[in-house]
Amino acid sequence: MQHFTVRELLDRIDIGQLIGKSVPGKQWTKNKRKTFIESVLCGIPIASIYLDGCKPQWNIIDGVERLYTLKLYVDDELCLDNMKLLPEMYEGLFSELPPPIKRRFMNTPIIGYVLTTELEQKLLETIFERLNS
Repeated sequence: MQHFTVRELLDRIDIGQLIGKSVPGKQWTKNKRKTFIESVLCGIPIASIYLDGCKPQWNIIDGVERLYTLKLYVDDELCLDNMKLLPEMYEGLFSELPPPIKRRFMNTPIIGYVLTTELEQKLLETIFERLNS
């Protein structure tokens, strides 16, 4: 288990050290993305992510949609509106947020499990199969 921040993970994505592919049919809708970002802004913990750390370029095993939604928001490709929990000052683009809120967002912790052996990966696959059956 490792502790990351949103900033650390997005930096890894930007330099190509962390990659992942969406599963067809599992991509989030725009509303789901907005709700997720609103939850992060409210301080609701982000679910753990799982990464394949067997190679220098880590692959996202679980957490692709969460991480790429964070990236879309920080890159101003996702605009928040009609939020249920936060005041209007949070609506709009990430770049429009006040600096203290941006810092808090970028420093949001995310627990990551970096799997470095084939056994760990097989165990994870088994766990996901059992949980999702």
